[in-house]
Amino acid sequence: MTIKKVLMCPPTYFDIEYSINPWMDINNKVDKAKAKKQWDYVYNILTDLNIEIEILEPAPGLPDMTFIGDAGMVHNKKFLATNFRHAERQGEVEHYIKWMKENDYPVYEVPKEVYFEGLGDIVYFDEDIIFGYGPRSSPEAIDYVKETYPELKLKGELHLKDESLYHLGLAISYIDKDTLLYYPDAFTEESLKFLRDNFERRIECSEKDAKEYFVCNNIPIGNNILMDNCTEELEAEFTKWGYKVIKTDMSEFKKSGGSVRCLILSI
Repeated sequence: MTIKKVLMCPPTYFDIEYSINPWMDINNKVDKAKAKKQWDYVYNILTDLNIEIEILEPAPGLPDMTFIGDAGMVHNKKFLATNFRHAERQGEVEHYIKWMKENDYPVYEVPKEVYFEGLGDIVYFDEDIIFGYGPRSSPEAIDYVKETYPELKLKGELHLKDESLYHLGLAISYIDKDTLLYYPDAFTEESLKFLRDNFERRIECSEKDAKEYFVCNNIPIGNNILMDNCTEELEAEFTKWGYKVIKTDMSEFKKSGGSVRCLILSI
């Protein structure tokens, strides 16, 4: 995606205080000093790449607010707020809405019975978007995305089948307008066939890349791709396509099932 300005939320209260996905183990606590160092590293790289950054201050008792990519989605200064399936994260939403209203972003919401988890469910590059649903999100959510952003071009709707890749943003990403990176086994056969039939420039990654390094949860900026890490084979593939991998250790954030893309909301 063409990123110019993002919202970030420091990991001040980030920890594993509950388990709402297969990665989270309340006995596997976060090293908070290390998490802050990792978050700062991402912040500094984005700054060096001329990305403007706004900060939303975290609230106590909401340890996952640092994953602000799940807050909703923003396009053309319009904010469509998330509606989390799990009660543990629902308290975050009022803080996101408050910030958006204070900063003159019109706020839109989905009905309470429709689960939508922001950029967890949407990957996009400029006007092109792909929507995904599965363990955490409702297929009907796309109707409200289209209603809020009629200017966007929906390129596909994908069904996730892997409980550990519970968000689309863990299973696929745009690298550029024409290139997708994804993990094939994250998707139903029908969705996988759709990807292979409709997108010519595709990079299919291994299970190690998807589940150990969370490579699909990346931030592409120009010819740079920020990600936790990747196998030598995948890095060679990126090099062949003219991309440079910037490795950003996300060990503490992966304990909660997220990586670098989860830490930003493009605004």
